[in-house]
Amino acid sequence: MKFKYDHVKKNEFTPLEIIQEMEKRRDMMMIDVREPVEVKICHIESARHIPMGEIPAKIDELPKDKDLVVFCHMGVRSKQVMNYLRKNGFSRVYNLKGGIDRWSVEVDPKVQRYR
Repeated sequence: MKFKYDHVKKNEFTPLEIIQEMEKRRDMMMIDVREPVEVKICHIESARHIPMGEIPAKIDELPKDKDLVVFCHMGVRSKQVMNYLRKNGFSRVYNLKGGIDRWSVEVDPKVQRYR
């Protein structure tokens, strides 16, 4: 199953768009590419944590049959990871626009914001 937005070839989705998709289906995986010190501050419960620098070593552990939603603090590092994964054969990978910071504002205010 693909994102309902695939026909417009989006690379990024807002937290609200992601949460709407997650409520409907189970074939999605969120990947937190922030550093461990950042994850200690706040995290999304269902996300798998793989720091950005470890992605190349763990790429074989990632499923190609699921939509992967990659996120970081503000969305910059995760966009780089998304591009890396796409170059390495992952067609179903997307960036969480605005990162966990925007997630905190739009989806879950219990997720602590930080600078």
